[in-house]
Amino acid sequence: MNPERVRLALRLAALTTLLLLVAQYLLGLWTSAYAPGQFTATPSYPPLVAHYGIGYALGVASLVVLILAALSGSRRLQAPAVGLIIGVALAAVFGLEFVRSAPNNPIDSFAMGLMFLVAFGAAMNLSFSLMRSGTTPAPSSPSRA
Repeated sequence: MNPERVRLALRLAALTTLLLLVAQYLLGLWTSAYAPGQFTATPSYPPLVAHYGIGYALGVASLVVLILAALSGSRRLQAPAVGLIIGVALAAVFGLEFVRSAPNNPIDSFAMGLMFLVAFGAAMNLSFSLMRSGTTPAPSSPSRA
């Protein structure tokens, strides 16, 4: 696979993941502030359903980022990709534990937020690493005078 195409795909996947993380965070705030009563594992509140949906999309996006980072062959890109998928996966686990417990356990909510920060930090690290690396210009052919 062409390394430049892998980097371009990785840039797009990293940007998509960052946007999904911001949307997930904002929906989580909205849900926490305005949800009626206690959260349950069967969502009936539309923002909570959207929060779940974005969570699934984040799982897929972070897996795509991990695969593309592995294809890039760069450890500088692979390390934050691993941090991203770990953060997203653990945030999902703690989020599920939060809605499954009655009453909702605040420790699970705290851990979910902490894992969001891990995922967001890893996604930012990956994005900055991709920006710093840039693309190398193709060598120019000597001009004939």
